[in-house]
Amino acid sequence: MSRYVDVHAHITEDIFKQDRDMILKECEEKNITVITCGTSVKSNRKVLKLVEKNPNVKACLGFYPVDLLKVSDKEFFEELRFIEDNRHKIVGLGEVGVDFYWVKDDKERKKEIERFQEIIWLANKLNLPLNVHTREATKESITMLAKSAHVPVNLHAFSGDLDEVNLAIKNGFFFSIPTNVVYNKRRQNLVMHLPIDNILTETDCPYLGPEPKERNDPRNIPLAVEKIAELKGLCHEEVKSTIWENAKKAFRLG
Repeated sequence: MSRYVDVHAHITEDIFKQDRDMILKECEEKNITVITCGTSVKSNRKVLKLVEKNPNVKACLGFYPVDLLKVSDKEFFEELRFIEDNRHKIVGLGEVGVDFYWVKDDKERKKEIERFQEIIWLANKLNLPLNVHTREATKESITMLAKSAHVPVNLHAFSGDLDEVNLAIKNGFFFSIPTNVVYNKRRQNLVMHLPIDNILTETDCPYLGPEPKERNDPRNIPLAVEKIAELKGLCHEEVKSTIWENAKKAFRLG
């Protein structure tokens, strides 16, 4: 039986403190599997604690590119060891990647790229997929991944140009489409260009929801599936089933 899937969420954020349990209970009732991502040393621990209590929630552990710059080399490699030690509890490495939107300094950008390369190496070693952030660094990220990654790659909330999209497709990468595809023309154009076999769904909650400026959560995933089905000229159930199969391939979900 196919399920809905949110492959990139941040359900451990404090904004969900009051109603997280209720949201996850409703996700289970609606057959929505959630992959929640760590972004720092602190949030990685929160993610593991949450998935211990919620079998419908899967974990990715990682380092948000901007947060990655805030730790020493020692702390960075200690966290990579922590991720390796907990590899059997997770379905991927994420959120990881490169960000040139917030990071403008050339030395810091170089450090981001070097550390992302270490993360790619770890993903290869552990045979775990990568859940990747590429904000205003799509060319650099895709070039690195195409050359070095030997595991499935998901490009989260992708905003690159058509040449970069085509290069990613050529390398078999997945694209997780956020729930703001309901109104966002750029996301809609991406969906129309992508083969259905490269499409996943995400919320990036609490961000990128179907209503601008409102808190997002995984219960909105069916809205994204409905819009993708409309854009691709396919029925809702077919799109839901295909995306679930894609997620099983990308993150080895059962």
